[in-house]
Amino acid sequence: MDLRQLQDATDPVGWSALAAIVILVLFFADAPSKTVGQRYQVERTRERIWLLFAELGLVIGWAFAYFRLGLDRPLLPAGLLAAGAERWLALVGLAVVLFGVGLAVWAKLRLGRWFSGTFGVKEGHELVTDGPYGVTRHPIYTGLIAAVAGSAMVFDSLLTLALAVALGVPFYLHTVIEEELFERHFGDAWRRYRARVPRLVPFTRWGGK
Repeated sequence: MDLRQLQDATDPVGWSALAAIVILVLFFADAPSKTVGQRYQVERTRERIWLLFAELGLVIGWAFAYFRLGLDRPLLPAGLLAAGAERWLALVGLAVVLFGVGLAVWAKLRLGRWFSGTFGVKEGHELVTDGPYGVTRHPIYTGLIAAVAGSAMVFDSLLTLALAVALGVPFYLHTVIEEELFERHFGDAWRRYRARVPRLVPFTRWGGK
């Protein structure tokens, strides 16, 4: 299914994936109110702004290449499409999207008042290590990448998969900055947590400790 033709389609898989992404965006729309005016012990807003520009640039570049230039290519070889593989790929992709959205939303709910749209440690900040934070140390970023990668499978879009990979770079830099702050603030408690829970990819040590 081509995302550019979704408005003319009746396939519930594509619409379900799109609805999940919209819900995800709306759920995080309150990030400014959870960030601006908060009391921090330490924060690194400048780095967050630069990385935000990078992320927006990637998304805008993807949209321009996809919708304006029509540069997208399918994930599957043409020979597999006739065998119905595209449908199975879309169904798997929808499951990945729902996993990603669910993980990111769960993580934000679990953080509660400690959630922020910037890099910082709030006054009285508590280290959260259970729930989604027992899956990866940065489940919001894991969920966002999974949602984009799953969308690539739903819409059979190589360009969207490239976007998911590209977004992994600034998100990884997020983790580096955040973990430096957390290790300084939480010390041994953070190091014990880091030793047992992977950074971004569940059940792996991808990206190092």
